[in-house]
Amino acid sequence: MWNTPFVRAVAVCIGALALTVTAAPVRAQEAVAEAAIEVTAVPGIPHAQVWRLAGDEARPVVVILHGADGGDEAGRVMGPMLARLGYAAVGLPYYSPDWGDYGPPPQFPDLPGSFLDIRVDQLADLRQALGTMPGVDVERFALFGGSKGSEFALIAASRYAWIDAVVAYTPSDVVWEGWGLEVIEAEGTRSSFSFAGEALPFMPYRGFVDGLLAGDAADLRAIHENGRADHPEREAAARIPVEAYAGPVLLIAGEQDAQWNSARQARNIVAAREAAGVETEALIYTEAGHDLIGDGGPRDAHKSGGTPEANAAARAEAWPQVVAFLARHLQP
Repeated sequence: MWNTPFVRAVAVCIGALALTVTAAPVRAQEAVAEAAIEVTAVPGIPHAQVWRLAGDEARPVVVILHGADGGDEAGRVMGPMLARLGYAAVGLPYYSPDWGDYGPPPQFPDLPGSFLDIRVDQLADLRQALGTMPGVDVERFALFGGSKGSEFALIAASRYAWIDAVVAYTPSDVVWEGWGLEVIEAEGTRSSFSFAGEALPFMPYRGFVDGLLAGDAADLRAIHENGRADHPEREAAARIPVEAYAGPVLLIAGEQDAQWNSARQARNIVAAREAAGVETEALIYTEAGHDLIGDGGPRDAHKSGGTPEANAAARAEAWPQVVAFLARHLQP
C-alpha cells in the first residue's frame, strides 16, 4: 500500500536513514560507546523526544527536522547518533503523511497530514518546553535538517536570533508550494510553511498532480525547476531571507540531486549571505544526489539521484565536517 505510485511521487525525503555510527570520530566512539542513552518525551509537544547521554550534565540542543517522509524516523535514527556526540538531540515530528485510501494510516493522526502551512514558530514552543527539562541547555541551540527539514530550518534561522547554528542537508533557498489531498484540485494555492499565523509566500510547482499520477516516472526535480522558471515574479517574495541570520550555516548538497536542485539552491544561499557579509560553509558534491545524511555506507532506497557509491562517499566525507561544525559552535 505504501508503495503506490501516488504516494511514492511525493516522497521528497531526507534519505533512507539506514545509518550506523561506525564512521564517527574514534575519540567520541571510545568515550561513549558503552554509555547509556536516555530517551525522554518533551512536555506539551506531541511526539517530540530527547535523546541524551545519562547524567546531570546540561547538553546543547540539536533539533532534528525531517523531510517529506514525515513521522519520527529521522529522530529515531539520528537522535542516538547525535546523543553519543554529547548533544541533547531532539526529534520534532511536525508532519505525518495522510493520503487517505492511497496510503497507510498516518503514524501520528494528531499531526498535520498534509504539508500545508506547517508552523515554523512551533520551534519557539519547543525551546520553551525544553527549557523546563533537566540536562538540556537551550542557550546552545542548533537545527539539523534535511530536504524540507532544511527549508524549515533556514526559515526559522532567518527569524530567531537564539538559533546558534544550522546544518542544512540538500537545502532550499525558497519556500515551496505545499501539498495534500485537500489541494489536489487546487494546485499552486497553498504554502508549505507559515509563521505567526500567516502562510509564507511560496514558489509554485509545475505539474505536481501529473507527477502524482506518473508515480515512479515523475521527475520531481523538473517539477520544482519548471515551476520556478514559470514564476520569476514570485522569486523575491518566496526567497528565504537567509542573510538575516548572522549565525553559522553548513550546507551539504549534490549536483545530481533528483528531488530538487539542491546544489543550485545552496549556491544561491551562499551568494545571498556573502553579499550581506555573513559567512557560510558549503559542501557540494559533483556526483552525489539527495541521500546525503549520515556517516557513510551504501544505500539508495528511493529515487535520490547520484550513484550509491558517490552518495556513500559524500556522506563519509561530509559527516566528520558536520561533527566538527557542531562541536565548534555548540561545545564549550
